Amino acid sequence: MTTATLHKTVYTVSEEPRILLIEEFLSHAECDALVRLAAPSLKRSTVVCDDGSLEAHAARTSRGMYFQRAQLPIVDRIEKRIEESFGHPVVNGEGFQVLHYAEGAEYKPHYDYFDPALPGTAQHTKSGGNRIATVLLYLNQPDEGGETIFPDLGLKVQPLKGGALYFAYPEPSPDSLSLHGGAPVVRGEKFVATKWIRERAYV
Repeated sequence: MTTATLHKTVYTVSEEPRILLIEEFLSHAECDALVRLAAPSLKRSTVVCDDGSLEAHAARTSRGMYFQRAQLPIVDRIEKRIEESFGHPVVNGEGFQVLHYAEGAEYKPHYDYFDPALPGTAQHTKSGGNRIATVLLYLNQPDEGGETIFPDLGLKVQPLKGGALYFAYPEPSPDSLSLHGGAPVVRGEKFVATKWIRERAYV
């Protein structure tokens, strides 16, 4: 499957669940700019607890920061590219989270949706509903390790600078087979930008 002007090739990694890998979704200049702009604001990443609160956790050892939607021209441009490429309106997306993984850092397997059975979920889904898809933008390439893993599918995706990985999970259930994680970085470092997509407009 070839595309028009935004990127070169789309690979279907999985039909069910839907996982797509796009080469050269970002230029190297765009990748470098996002890393440079994010670097001064990076702080220890957090996870969502069962009660809805956020806290640092040993399962996630990266550092991260958020750009609000359309906060900068480069952010606005990439968000519109995501809308054109995957069909999700810009207003349904959360702000970009840029993450930095140093050597040894990882994110153990997890789901991106909010579990409807947990007491803290309502506070996170009252605007926009639940998450239904994720876009990962690889801003660099570690020397070794740092793959995006899908344990239920036996898949590993190697980060390639400028690439975009899209996966959908229309229902908030383990049956979505969307369990995924970031394998430990063995050598070098990894920068990635994450865009979570909601069911409807997120404000």
